[in-house]
Amino acid sequence: MSNSVEKLESIHLGKTTGLRVFVWRVRRALRELFGGKDVLNVEVSDASAGKNVRRVYRSIDSLMGKFFPGLVRTTTKDVAMKRLKDMIDELGYSIVDVDGTKPWGAFYRMHNDDAERFIEEFFPGLSVKEAKLGNDGVELSPKFLLVLPGQRLSWQYHHRRAERWRFLSEGAYFHSSDDTQHERTEVSAGSVVQFARGERHRLCAKDVDTYCVVAEIWQHTEPNEPSDESDIVRVADDYKR
Repeated sequence: MSNSVEKLESIHLGKTTGLRVFVWRVRRALRELFGGKDVLNVEVSDASAGKNVRRVYRSIDSLMGKFFPGLVRTTTKDVAMKRLKDMIDELGYSIVDVDGTKPWGAFYRMHNDDAERFIEEFFPGLSVKEAKLGNDGVELSPKFLLVLPGQRLSWQYHHRRAERWRFLSEGAYFHSSDDTQHERTEVSAGSVVQFARGERHRLCAKDVDTYCVVAEIWQHTEPNEPSDESDIVRVADDYKR
């Protein structure tokens, strides 16, 4: 790390320290890539450079660094939800459902029309056909999950959907083909997990100090009866729902 970066990080900038340092690093690292042009000053008419900038800012690390600096135990749920919504708004997704009353955290679900772009941005290398599990007649529903520090969802499964997750932060999960809950698996940011219809699963924050943020795709399996929030069987639940 250069002396300049060390000096910049040592400056007290309040709550936005992480964000300011992040933006400065991105501008410095990418200036050479774009022929000496500052990435935050790319003209709209410069289509090629503009496209590259958008791709860079939509990478997983960039998004988390920009919108979730200092997302720790003391961060309130309202603040964490606001940051997640800000990210969704900047990406241009259309929110069709939000629930901030969940005891484990919150979720935002986007319009099914956003699914193809959502897959491109958060599940690179996965085709829409693959995401649909070979069933062309079904739709896909993109969603973001926000899990509070120390919390976890129910031990659950679904009748009319499979699910694919991408962890945008550190986290953990359980999974099993039956009701037996086996050893917990801890994962790093960027990890992708696929759950089949009927497969038991449970999303968890890694520990009591950190939030967990996940990009999720609902893979509907019944063309004439898409899954919804009521399509859930809770085998076990910390909140006795």
